[in-house]
Amino acid sequence: AAPLSLRAGPVTAAYDGGDLRYIRFGGVEVLRRVYAAVRDHNWGTAIPTLANVVIDAQPDRFHVSYDADYRLNAVDFAARLTIDGAPDGTITFTFDGVARSTFRRNRIGFCVLHPMDLAGHPLTVEHVDGSRSDGQFPLEIAPHQPFFDIRTLSHDVLPGVRASVRMEGDTFEMEDQRNWTDASYKTYCTPLAL
Repeated sequence: AAPLSLRAGPVTAAYDGGDLRYIRFGGVEVLRRVYAAVRDHNWGTAIPTLANVVIDAQPDRFHVSYDADYRLNAVDFAARLTIDGAPDGTITFTFDGVARSTFRRNRIGFCVLHPMDLAGHPLTVEHVDGSRSDGQFPLEIAPHQPFFDIRTLSHDVLPGVRASVRMEGDTFEMEDQRNWTDASYKTYCTPLAL
C-alpha cells in the first residue's frame, strides 16, 4: 500500500507499513524515519508481520496502532505498537513487546533516522545521566559513533522552532550511516558495546 499522509498540527508525516517516515515541519524534514527493529545476534533482521492495524487520521491529529509478530530462526517476539500525533506537533511512538522464546539479540527497539541534510548543524544531546552536551551532526563522515548514552537529541528546524527526540527504555547511541551509503544519521539502541 502507498504511504498514508498524517498530520499532527503543524507536523506532517507518512505512515508506511509500521514505520513513520518523512516527518516535516514547514516543509523542512526533521526526521527521515522512525521504526522498531528486532535483530538477532548475527544482525539478522526479523521482518514483522503486522495485524490489527488501526489508523485514525484526523485533520490535525492521528492515532495508529498495530500488532507486530517478529520471527527469525530462534527469534519469536510479539509487540504492540502505537503512534499518536497531537495538534501541538508532538508525536509519541510506543513499542511494548514480549519474547516468546529464548534467543540472543543485538537489538530490540527503536531506530531514529535524521536526514543527512543536517550535516554540520548544531545539536544538543541530553545523556542518560541527565548531563547535556552541545555538538553537531558530523560534517565529514564519522567512522565511529559521534554520540553515546543518548536520552534526547534536539536541533533547530527553523528560526524559533526546535525539534526534540526523547528516547526511553534503553540507552541509545548514534552512528553515521553515510559509512554505508545511507543518507542519514541513525540513533539506535542497545549500545554496540553491550
